[in-house]
Amino acid sequence: MSEVMTVFRREFLERVQSKSFLLGTLLFPVFMAAMWIIPARVGAGGGTRHLVVVDQAPAGVGATLVQVLTAPQPGPVDKEAVTFTVERVAAPLEQVKAGLIRRVQQKEIDGYLYLPPDVVQTSKAEYRARNVANFAVLSAVQRATTQSVQAARLQAAGLDASRVAALVKRVEVGTARITDKGEEGGSAASAFILAYVAGFLVYFMILLYGMNVLRSVLEEKTNKISEVIVSSMKASHLMLGKIIGVGAVALLQVAIWGAIIGIAVWRSDTLTKRFGLPAGAMDVVNVPPGTLAAVLGFFILGFLLYSAMYAALGAAVNSEQEAQQFQMLVLVPLLVPVALVFRIVADPLGPVATTLGMIPFTAPVAMAMRLASTPVPPLQIVASLALMTVTVLAVAWIAGKIYRVGILSTGKKPSLAELGRWLRMA
Repeated sequence: MSEVMTVFRREFLERVQSKSFLLGTLLFPVFMAAMWIIPARVGAGGGTRHLVVVDQAPAGVGATLVQVLTAPQPGPVDKEAVTFTVERVAAPLEQVKAGLIRRVQQKEIDGYLYLPPDVVQTSKAEYRARNVANFAVLSAVQRATTQSVQAARLQAAGLDASRVAALVKRVEVGTARITDKGEEGGSAASAFILAYVAGFLVYFMILLYGMNVLRSVLEEKTNKISEVIVSSMKASHLMLGKIIGVGAVALLQVAIWGAIIGIAVWRSDTLTKRFGLPAGAMDVVNVPPGTLAAVLGFFILGFLLYSAMYAALGAAVNSEQEAQQFQMLVLVPLLVPVALVFRIVADPLGPVATTLGMIPFTAPVAMAMRLASTPVPPLQIVASLALMTVTVLAVAWIAGKIYRVGILSTGKKPSLAELGRWLRMA
């Protein structure tokens, strides 16, 4: 074990003392905080928009539309909400179109909305603006146009628009997750964000530090350092020391991030007031300790599994260009749950999510997403961890055989037949 600890110490200190580790550890939380705070502070393009309504619609439609667009918002004032100032023009569009386009180009107005004479029958209007990609503005214009046309239709049918609106008023359904401790707050959106972030973080860490193992093996192989090292220790000890050393660096980085998140959750009230975040914005990072421990377990086993595969790949190839051709084959299982994130989060106890959670090569990411979405039966967690443990031992045994022969082999890229021969030789 002294040989393993020697390699472990070298790999750990070499990475922890590097500038890239320090920058990555500090900048990642800053980046995530910026992604969280900036949209809440800057908003999605609020402010006042000045529109011109070219009103050729039946009587009352244009007036109702202007009333809806310019009505003050109910409840607390939202500084990021879109507000409107509106001009009504009763002339035909052909007479005023050129002038309106010029006013838009000169930024006197933001756009114009044309209500044709048959808008009540055809349900078609035209909106032209300098920016039609602002979905908040477009949604408000569509909602106001729809309400004004519907009011005209209801009036023609002899129905009171306000009474009909009250009858069909949308029901707001509040969401809260039920755990073993009872009901806990948290919207559907926050559950999805937590599941996605948990799964992506596990994928990202396995990819990043698995590649570090590959590059370390490849560097020692191409520089002939491995020939000197294996003359004084077993190749399997060298591989094990590398994997544990790089894994310890990953765990240290995750622990630092976890401590930062813990402080943020502890001071969530102060942070939400300081940065003007909505109430409950920090609920998404409030993870139960049991869930956190399970996700950490899957991360560790997933890292060991893929690190062994990366070490074998690094020993089998002769350059990073060759490794790039094969590493996608190693990554495909991890990409499957990322591609199916919506399916997993929507039905975390369904057959797709359960199956991916039981397959050792997809379980690290899939189970992280499932655990963040809903309480997973303990039997499934234990079974998945057991299957991963057995798979890690099997893959490590195979990778060790390839590693023992591969780190001393140079020249052409080995074929599958040669890899089989290496397994028999080792």
